[in-house]
Amino acid sequence: MEFGIFIPSARNGYLMSETAPQYSPTYDHMREIITTGEDNGFSFALSLSALRGHGGTTGFWDDALESMTQMAALARDTTDMKLVGSVNILAIHPAIAARMAMTIDSISDGRFSLNIVPGGWHPRELETMKVWPGYEYNSYRWQYAGEYCQVVRELWEKGVSNFQGEYFQYEDLRMGPKPDHPMNIVCAGTSDDAIEFTTRYADYSFRLAWGGQDALREVVDRFNGQMDEAGRTIRPYVALGVVMADTDEEAEAKLQNYVDNADMKAIEYMIGGALTDSAEGGTSEILASMDRKGSVQMSTDFITGSPESIARQLDEWAEIDVAGYMLIFPDYVEDIKRMGREVFPRMKNFTAPRKTAQPA
Repeated sequence: MEFGIFIPSARNGYLMSETAPQYSPTYDHMREIITTGEDNGFSFALSLSALRGHGGTTGFWDDALESMTQMAALARDTTDMKLVGSVNILAIHPAIAARMAMTIDSISDGRFSLNIVPGGWHPRELETMKVWPGYEYNSYRWQYAGEYCQVVRELWEKGVSNFQGEYFQYEDLRMGPKPDHPMNIVCAGTSDDAIEFTTRYADYSFRLAWGGQDALREVVDRFNGQMDEAGRTIRPYVALGVVMADTDEEAEAKLQNYVDNADMKAIEYMIGGALTDSAEGGTSEILASMDRKGSVQMSTDFITGSPESIARQLDEWAEIDVAGYMLIFPDYVEDIKRMGREVFPRMKNFTAPRKTAQPA
């Protein structure tokens, strides 16, 4: 089982709490997180696309690094880790996205994948940029994303696109140089339309774990059934939070403290945006249905415990038919060090990343 890092490249990462670690992201911090991860057994990292924060008492996500330029720099500061950068498709032209991804892939010697973000659950960030097409977009966003990906693929594979679709029409749209190997597209949607999009256009799927192991098994079984029907073998990577302490009790108390001190104003902003999305079964529906604990954790399951307990629980989660887990931490650098030193060595289902041979 591979393990990756969900990079906290927006303010305060993924815990909407007044008592969780408070920080504004800097490149030095993100580099320390990723190089520490590479030294401690992590195989991949994904950076989110955040265009506007949620405010609240913590200024949640009010500060954010741009995903693609961040990953370009990390490509030079790492040697083996697979990197995934994100583009919001309403804000970035497909030809620019294709060229940025090709550039970062060249910088990283083939370690880069492009994550497609259709938008929808956070419309305000797009409204303020004057690129939001209106709430009817939620009914066709995955069709729009499909055409976007077809244009990107044509540019990668042929160097030219003459695509004529409902949402994109081009004549002699060009990009060069072309990548010298197939490029990967990642999709993070959870609705039926998103999964259908994944079966047609994506190479990897990221999703959130929510509702425990049994709920994830049901989702993965449904996902695998659609993959079988489409004749493809894509397996999902799943986001999962980890709160670790010396004892199980301390770890559970730490997470409960975060929940008890929720940033309710930021949470209300998030839920307000999610309620505008009518898509069934997607991220918005999940976010809008959260209780206080789920909202603090941004609809992601968290496991708690001592290093021994975390190792045991991750081994149990690893029995589910997924490709790997993308982990979230309160204190990324120190928690990642403990993962490499105290958790991974105790696991039976841990797969160490393959190291790239260095030139003599």
